[in-house]
Amino acid sequence: MNSADTLVTPTLKAYARNSSPLTRSSGEAPPRRTAPFNEEPGFHFPAQVWMYGNARLLDGDLAYVEQALGESDHAPDELNEIERITEQLVLAGKVIVTGIHNPAHQRVALVPLRWGAPRIIVFSGGFEQHLGNDLKNEPFRAARLWRYQWDASTDLAISRRAPAKLPTYSLFNPTIDRLIARLGSSDYPGLRWTCNNEVRVLA
Repeated sequence: MNSADTLVTPTLKAYARNSSPLTRSSGEAPPRRTAPFNEEPGFHFPAQVWMYGNARLLDGDLAYVEQALGESDHAPDELNEIERITEQLVLAGKVIVTGIHNPAHQRVALVPLRWGAPRIIVFSGGFEQHLGNDLKNEPFRAARLWRYQWDASTDLAISRRAPAKLPTYSLFNPTIDRLIARLGSSDYPGLRWTCNNEVRVLA
């Protein structure tokens, strides 16, 4: 830990439902909460992202599957290979970072469920759009075959959009892919790791 590091405790209160994501240039204060991220969604100001779930996963050995990124035109054998690579990473103790927006992302997101391992899921829209108004739904149909509802004590959801904001409906979203790759390689400014229920960030 060097002097450039700071600590941000994830204890802010409910967000304004229809407020837009804040930026440093807006001059507005970040939304405040009184509960940790696994109890309610919160805006993590240094990283400019919303988080909901187990923020301690950021302290894990993160990984992503590069073959699952890019255009959504994977052949069945490519999807099977993506699943095999993901399984190897999970069995090696990696915390998988993925999306849910196309079949390749979904294949990656299913593997940790089958092994009872945690995941970091990156959404294009707000958490309510993907997890339901009560934030309890698994985000796509196949996942519900393995777990009947989202587990915020196990998994972490990350989005650049406020909880009520609509997602993009594209099967290929370069912004989401870049966010997955940067998180999976521990190269996302303002978001580093957690310690003693605090999120450690690089100033």
